[in-house]
Amino acid sequence: MNHAIEAQYPFKCATPMQLRFNDVDALGHVNNSVYFQFFDLGKTHYFKGLNVQADIDWRRPTVIIANVNCSFLAPTLFNESVEVLTQCARLGNKSLTLLQHLVNSETHEVKATCATVMVNMAPETNQPSPIPQVWRDAIVAFEGHSFE
Repeated sequence: MNHAIEAQYPFKCATPMQLRFNDVDALGHVNNSVYFQFFDLGKTHYFKGLNVQADIDWRRPTVIIANVNCSFLAPTLFNESVEVLTQCARLGNKSLTLLQHLVNSETHEVKATCATVMVNMAPETNQPSPIPQVWRDAIVAFEGHSFE
């Protein structure tokens, strides 16, 4: 049995999702592969919301996904209004963990949870490197608490 990963702090980033006709299988359920697309959109919205004033070259990514764990808790149906809630659950020296919940926007029922470990990489060496201070400061300011 799957259980929702509990958030230690309130979520401050909510991203409404639009269900498309091809997201749904013959049973009327959103296909499990679509959840990962939803979570990716939530990640994008979260990082854009940090409003980091730094030159980012999106053609040379420095943050990679090292691990993704998703628990499917309840089916999502085509007629449901859903949103992805995203927060930084852990901020380490070279990596961070984002926690996400896909929830029904009206009932707040948790449909799925996702924990993603992201590692900062030095493009020159392709090795893990410290998360830049500008990003650390932005995450702490957005989340409203320090990470110990």
